[in-house]
Amino acid sequence: MRAVQVVQNGAPLDVIEVRDIAVPEVGPGEVLVAVSAASVNFGDIARTRGGVATVQMPPPFTLGMDVCGVVEAAGDGAESWIGRRVVAMAKQSFGGMAEFAVCAATGVFDAPPELDDLAAAGFLLPFHTSYVGLHRRARLQAGESLLVVGAASSVGTAAMQLGVVAGAKVIALAGGAAKGKYCTDLGASTSIDYLAEDLFDRVMAETDNRGADVVFDLVGGDLTETIWTCVAREGRYLPVGFNGEAAGGLSGKPLRKVSIGNFSVMGVMVSYSPGAGPMRRFGMNPLPPEVGTQVHAALRELLASGAITPMVGRCITMDQVGAALDDHENRRTQGRTVVDIAGSR
Repeated sequence: MRAVQVVQNGAPLDVIEVRDIAVPEVGPGEVLVAVSAASVNFGDIARTRGGVATVQMPPPFTLGMDVCGVVEAAGDGAESWIGRRVVAMAKQSFGGMAEFAVCAATGVFDAPPELDDLAAAGFLLPFHTSYVGLHRRARLQAGESLLVVGAASSVGTAAMQLGVVAGAKVIALAGGAAKGKYCTDLGASTSIDYLAEDLFDRVMAETDNRGADVVFDLVGGDLTETIWTCVAREGRYLPVGFNGEAAGGLSGKPLRKVSIGNFSVMGVMVSYSPGAGPMRRFGMNPLPPEVGTQVHAALRELLASGAITPMVGRCITMDQVGAALDDHENRRTQGRTVVDIAGSR
């Protein structure tokens, strides 16, 4: 089968190739998906460069965290998925950008019939991550203010839409006028250009000097401590992504600033599993599979009603993944970039 592989660690333009490799074997509790489309994730950049990622792999390895396709085979305990069109998380967040991918059954869900395969591939992780963060962790309420950092990204666009549906005042933080308009067109009440405006002053002006009740941060990095000054007293800060940090979120931040701000920090990781096994010792503590089922059902209802939709910025072929990741790294993208696996054959 054809697969998008990182052949050695380095810059995406230099080290990603489409190769012929063996079809992976499926084990107990797993399914083999005939992939029609897969998503590009910002985390793929760290994996390609050999930087900090939640799960790392030595080259050569196949990129791809989430997919849409049809289940072709299954291991013991997962046979009920055979023949179903699904959206799924690739096993250990690797292997999705290929003609076949292995996925743990706990991360497999029926694909929304309202979406074609390309849109469905851009649905799963952005909306599950946003829903878990905003509703299960932060308990966002109508009338509260929500600041989305990195709002023009695929997960950011999902978070904005869910915030609007929840009745929150959504404030988008994005770089440049074009991305700002993109965010307000999606329902944000306003957009702040962090490249040209004073973030603290603008957030305070938009929240009557209270600060944001919930902050959904996909970037981290140098802006983090300034963003912390913008959180409302007894507000909730969600560190969801670390795209702005070379150390992938492991550089550490001064917790005294959290203490003096009287706000909460709430971790968010979308992974559904009965247990973490040996990784529990290292702090990984996934959500149980029934949470994934509940979240997907709630999102399916919102999707069917027309309240939310995945924002696919562009579709590419397998040969274009390296260039697409370079665009992501240099902030030249909006929404989800989706790899048309079926169209690349």
